[in-house]
Amino acid sequence: MMDFMVAYSPLYLKGALVGLALTVFAMIGALLIGLLVALGRLSRRTPLRLLCLGYVTLFRGVPPLVLLYLVYFGLPAWASQAGSPLLIKLLSPLDNRLFAATLAFAVNAGAYTAEIIRASITSIHSEQMEAARSIGMTYPQAMRRIILPQALRVAFPPLCNEFIIVLKGTSLASVIGVTELMRNAQMVASATFLNLQAYLLAALFYVVMVILLQIASSAIERRLGTPRGSRS
Repeated sequence: MMDFMVAYSPLYLKGALVGLALTVFAMIGALLIGLLVALGRLSRRTPLRLLCLGYVTLFRGVPPLVLLYLVYFGLPAWASQAGSPLLIKLLSPLDNRLFAATLAFAVNAGAYTAEIIRASITSIHSEQMEAARSIGMTYPQAMRRIILPQALRVAFPPLCNEFIIVLKGTSLASVIGVTELMRNAQMVASATFLNLQAYLLAALFYVVMVILLQIASSAIERRLGTPRGSRS
């Protein structure tokens, strides 16, 4: 096993870095989506509130693997069948495996992130918004300067958990050919026929990454003084 680890760890490390980069970009997208959807969920405009609720309900219900297939295989095929040059050009970036995987994970995680941020905003006492409005702040100003900084502090622990969930979920990107950690493990297993060693080493890499992320997030949480949270 030690000889196997020495021989293939560089390849696994390369795949792990690809998965980590995929997670970072997916979470950036998820945070942007989540913030907009969370604010929409708190809007007084019923159509917008229902639209955002529909997004959360839909993409919390669709498994990430199904979403990957829809984004990478389904949408480009639909554009080709429709015969629309505009659609084909618009959806052509989805032919890139990394872009398609990033988009699919961002859309999926965005639904969970939206609920995390919404719950964090509602946890802030309403008197703070009233006080901000009473001194002449507009609603956007009060959200940006008073509410959101506190809400994001509260949201940090569950957002860290979401990051870890997305990181582990990047193993699904192997099904569309993204050469991340799991895909490299599959290629090693096929080349050596040492299936147990190949997948055990992949599992070890995931465990080490998650432990390191948990240590880092716990250290930041202690500085922030926030309780940990998790996806329900």
